[in-house]
Amino acid sequence: MGTWGTKLYDNDSARDFREDYIFALRTGKSNEEAVAGLIKDHSEIIDDPVDGALFWLALADTQWEYGRLSPEIQEKAIYALDHNEFDELWAEAGSDKLETWRKTVSILRKKLTTPQPPEKKVSKYRSYQCPWALGDVFAYQFHGEYSKNQGLIGKYVIFRKVSEDTSYPMHIVPVVKIYAWVGDHIPELSEIDKKGFIPVYFPKWDYYLKKPKDLQYCFKIEAQSKKEIPRDYLTHLGNIQDDDIVPFRGHKFWTGYYNLHWNKYNRQFEPQVIDRLLAWEIIK
Repeated sequence: MGTWGTKLYDNDSARDFREDYIFALRTGKSNEEAVAGLIKDHSEIIDDPVDGALFWLALADTQWEYGRLSPEIQEKAIYALDHNEFDELWAEAGSDKLETWRKTVSILRKKLTTPQPPEKKVSKYRSYQCPWALGDVFAYQFHGEYSKNQGLIGKYVIFRKVSEDTSYPMHIVPVVKIYAWVGDHIPELSEIDKKGFIPVYFPKWDYYLKKPKDLQYCFKIEAQSKKEIPRDYLTHLGNIQDDDIVPFRGHKFWTGYYNLHWNKYNRQFEPQVIDRLLAWEIIK
């Protein structure tokens, strides 16, 4: 736990608990569902005299702020205030720190035992989901400044959607494989399907060879709205179904895919792809 002060949220743990609870509410979960999810996710630390106490204190404080403090959580927070090791920890930091922490505890105890405000409305996340189908193949035309500097302006690369993954907070974005090919014209689908794929890693990144195959060749393309997709430079070529397709595995499923980003000038997508084409000598 990283700590930098004597207030309740002057540490990584309490901040994470608060943000996790608010995140759950903003994804449409009820108060009860949010609490149940947090307890499940943090079950290993709930009995800890420090992090466990912070869990109940941060949860109770945040629920109070949002007008959702339940008697059960209130009771657990009061118990945590009475049974923890904070005084001992802060005593080691000096009498001044201990005294300011005790003031924090006193204020929190008073807060949690006074009537909470009315239930606060929580705005829900607006989620974007890329509409491409699994197996869809696209030609992408280089058009940015980086491709111009590399002499690749107007040339094409081809990629294929093989899966989907989550982009914070609740967006669903494509996971693609990029073919080891670059050319002046859009090829036939049957021609490009014979090509291999470029790795996400560079030749010197040997540690990637120990990772699963999908992490060696799959790029996640981040986006938060359809406005970010460079539609003027994308051509849909068709769909190729194969055994490398993996359906969406749910939110908060960490995969370790290498991230690319669309943006107005393609500062991320084009340089990342071009650098790999050069490194693997697909472009001479």
